[in-house]
Amino acid sequence: MEVTVPEHIRREWEASGRPERDPGLRETLPHLPRLPLVIVCSYLDKEINHGNILRIAEAFRVQEVVFSRCDGREKNYAGAEGAEKWQPHRWGDPLEEIHSLRARGYHIVALHLGEGAIPLERMEWRFPLALVIGEELHGVPPDVLAECEQCVAIPLYGATTSLNVAVATGICVNAIATAYRLQVNPCFLPARAVSRRLLSIQNHSGERRYGDHS
Repeated sequence: MEVTVPEHIRREWEASGRPERDPGLRETLPHLPRLPLVIVCSYLDKEINHGNILRIAEAFRVQEVVFSRCDGREKNYAGAEGAEKWQPHRWGDPLEEIHSLRARGYHIVALHLGEGAIPLERMEWRFPLALVIGEELHGVPPDVLAECEQCVAIPLYGATTSLNVAVATGICVNAIATAYRLQVNPCFLPARAVSRRLLSIQNHSGERRYGDHS
């Protein structure tokens, strides 16, 4: 069956003028399986984080990003590096999104430091998954937090009390993608050959840990 790339993505790539480092990637990328994760952004207070989170989501082939509360302000995708063109995303109400995702069988987890939060390294992820994030200063709002099943937090080792929300999201999504690949779906591999080769590093016995089928 002939694989075609969506026209809007083709136009973006052609307009960029960037060389194609992975022959065939542009045609296959839209058809690769996505990480069964929806990032629900609840009331981000800094618009620039929209673009940063989209770039993170695209890097890990996240299923979808849902933003909320634009308040009539211009959507700022600075830092997305074009990811807003092909990373699935939309705008919606966080409570409505959580209710809909739960009805569809998603496990709802808040990235929030509060009572009962589980440290990231001990979190047991269940899929499909919805990761709820909030403001940098206050975290996820109480009404949204009440609808989440668990909270996960990143232990910090310095004097800093918090991380930028996009940075924290990136750390968390990396852990989620790794757990999904190692524990659920070993065929969930990076699209680019250079990243697949990273996963093909030999272990101490000389055997290849993951195959590079490029």
